[in-house]
Amino acid sequence: MNAIHVNNSDNVGTALTLLHKNDKALEVTIQEEIPKGHKFATKNILKGQPIIKYGAHIGVANKDIKSGEWVHIHNIDGERGRGDLDSTLKTIKQDGNRLHSITNSSKEYKITGFRRPDGSFGFRNHVLIIPSVHCANKVVERIANEVKYSGISSSSDSKVVFVNHQHGCSELSYDATQTQDVLVGSGANPNVYAVLVVGLGCEVVQAESTAKQIKTRTPYKQVEYFNIQDCGGVNASVKKGVEIVKTMLNQAMEVKRSEGSLADVVLGTECGGSDSFSGLSANPSLGAASDIIVNHGGKVVLAETTELIGAEHILAERACNTEVHKQILDTIRNFEQTVIDSHADIRGANPSPGNIEGGLSSIEEKSLGCIYKAGNTTVNSVINYAKPIVADGLTFMNTPGNDIEQLSGMAAGGCNIVVFTTGRGTPTGSPIVPTIKVASNTDTFIHMNDSIDLDAGTVISGEKTIQEMGVEIIDAIVNVGNGQETKAETNEQNDFSIWRLATTV
Repeated sequence: MNAIHVNNSDNVGTALTLLHKNDKALEVTIQEEIPKGHKFATKNILKGQPIIKYGAHIGVANKDIKSGEWVHIHNIDGERGRGDLDSTLKTIKQDGNRLHSITNSSKEYKITGFRRPDGSFGFRNHVLIIPSVHCANKVVERIANEVKYSGISSSSDSKVVFVNHQHGCSELSYDATQTQDVLVGSGANPNVYAVLVVGLGCEVVQAESTAKQIKTRTPYKQVEYFNIQDCGGVNASVKKGVEIVKTMLNQAMEVKRSEGSLADVVLGTECGGSDSFSGLSANPSLGAASDIIVNHGGKVVLAETTELIGAEHILAERACNTEVHKQILDTIRNFEQTVIDSHADIRGANPSPGNIEGGLSSIEEKSLGCIYKAGNTTVNSVINYAKPIVADGLTFMNTPGNDIEQLSGMAAGGCNIVVFTTGRGTPTGSPIVPTIKVASNTDTFIHMNDSIDLDAGTVISGEKTIQEMGVEIIDAIVNVGNGQETKAETNEQNDFSIWRLATTV
């Protein structure tokens, strides 16, 4: 097979290999070279007519397109996120109903991890050092490194980790609140055993307040704080921090593993560096794994609001009630309105240049592939960025599409593991949450093998079904829960970034 038609109503196909002029694909004679992963017309499309993929609009033809011709940004105009053309949101009526089966597995999965007194479950048992403000970043990093290289006993699942960020001061009130929400949620994450918060002393987001909020959320944790100004400078602060963290780490090493199950999983789903295969292999496979987790009593988070623009009609049809239905639509449309108000074309920012090179032509096309990550179960809740994940089943968290800002938000919300799909490849990982990377194509899996854990390109080649790949992802989650490091953990990818809402003041 050299091409695929995703939906019977589609008027484009996707090339699974490089197609040459006069090749036959999906009973169409190819008119020009079609790069691997890119689209070609399967029928004549007139200027102004919609381009259909995944059974939905991914844009309109800006010129007549003949059957067999390459279909990409040169002859597609996206209809959504076009602040350069519109001052108001464009409403496109489409049927959101889809006939998809929900994947399940009768196998009983057992995971070992760290059961917390509140019943939450950690895949890891780390000691976390947090700067309340970017002025404390270097002190935090020095504390972590001095402990790491001191010879003190640690392990892959119980060690010292830290975050750096560029926030904490000169922020308007709502931005400062969001910064603190992310820091507090990170400290409260079940993968964290104990927390040290280091401040400068004069910042907006104070170390004392941050530490106290973490302690209120998780009263069973040891949470300490101090300010560099009070300690008398950098060296004294580092010395004090090292003493505190060594004590915490010694205690963490005494914690024994407990048994858990998929019901303890709070899975964050993410895609980054996407290509056109992401929506055909890796994302649907992660969706199958998401369904299995939900059916076993676990929680799943779908985020990346930007990358739901153009697919919200499908997601909203899966809402558990009218309130959640409205929240889904309002959240996505409000995000798009921000783009419209900027008077900019979203394309170039999202999809990014790499996404476009990988065959994605519009935000709609990217979004329609993106939603597969969350499987096909009911959407039970919509929450704001970094807020606690409490609803059973599938939750939609409002986040930007930026990989690391989204990853930090899901970790702050309480995700204890993340599965991250990628077409182009990325080394991204979290200091707090093990992040399993899944390639959408085998070339990327091989080329970036030191960064990517699983190969969903086997779905494209026909070696595995989506359901089989979904089970492989579940097996990987269980293995990580039992102590196996992800590639991102091995590489010490402690990526962390907070969604900024306004300007620095």
